[in-house]
Amino acid sequence: MGFSTGNTRESIRRPVFFALGIFIVLQGLHSWAFAADKPMVFDTIQIIVNETSRVKGPRVRLQDISDIHARGMLKEAVEKIDLGFSPKPGRLKSIDKKKILSSVRAQRYLPENIEIICPEQVYVKRMSQKIDKNEIRQWIDQDLSQRFDDREYELVSFSVQGLESYPMGRKEYQFDSNDYVDTRGRVSVFLDVIIDGNKEDRIKVNGEVAVYEKVLLASRSLARGEILSKDSAYQEKKNIFELGGNLIRKFDAIDGKILKSNLKRDEALTARLVSEPPLVKKGDIIRLVSRNQTLVIVTAGISKEDGFENTIIRVENLSSGKLVRGVVKGKSRVEVIQ
Repeated sequence: MGFSTGNTRESIRRPVFFALGIFIVLQGLHSWAFAADKPMVFDTIQIIVNETSRVKGPRVRLQDISDIHARGMLKEAVEKIDLGFSPKPGRLKSIDKKKILSSVRAQRYLPENIEIICPEQVYVKRMSQKIDKNEIRQWIDQDLSQRFDDREYELVSFSVQGLESYPMGRKEYQFDSNDYVDTRGRVSVFLDVIIDGNKEDRIKVNGEVAVYEKVLLASRSLARGEILSKDSAYQEKKNIFELGGNLIRKFDAIDGKILKSNLKRDEALTARLVSEPPLVKKGDIIRLVSRNQTLVIVTAGISKEDGFENTIIRVENLSSGKLVRGVVKGKSRVEVIQ
């Protein structure tokens, strides 16, 4: 019996290759199963702490003072590690290496393979901003412009007590009282300094303001009891806080009025210094009205004193010669009191 050489070789090759393939697959499955039994290995976390840093907020976070090399959420968590309060604005603070290491190791969610490079002492300075006196002055000036509306004014003196260094952020100011200008023009108020919505300080503001308005001044020396006219005064712009209250600004307000006290030249005319003239003057011939239940009798009389409306004066009845008391009811008219 004869055999074919070609067919015999082919029949030998097939089982050999099949066995080799099965061996490779089994070897791969074994390697996969072995790897699955091993614990998961995290990427290395590296924290390089700077010797000096500047911080903005009230607390120091690890991200503020170091370069952190990690991935994803793990990096975010490491960045937020709290190292305590920041120093006051503009001040310096030191943090010991041991504190930094213990703060990091206290985070139990972190893997053990963390590399920390840190100096023995770390120095942190809080960033700050200054508030200039002129900035406060401008803010007060703006409020005064609204307070005095369209009137001419001047902040003639100004001082601020208690300005310090403040945290970085948006600045605002608030009065502790809206009534901070007195009747003499003196400014005195406490001002709250607010940074990003937080009250940081209270400072004291003092000063003096002048408000200029046209008022009436005596054009000459005027005597008590004098009947005033428009020529008795002139108009000039003055600081009203230096002159007191109830100043007279219009000529019509003094025309025909009586001066109640002496006034020197260039002194201001005020409402308390002038009064309406009496409706009845001493020595005037007046109508004397007497009433009863059925009759109204009108006779002539002589006023014995000056009388203003609704005031009681003494009058001599010219018909009888008797003195009677009556109420002034109009110019040259007096009603007898029964």
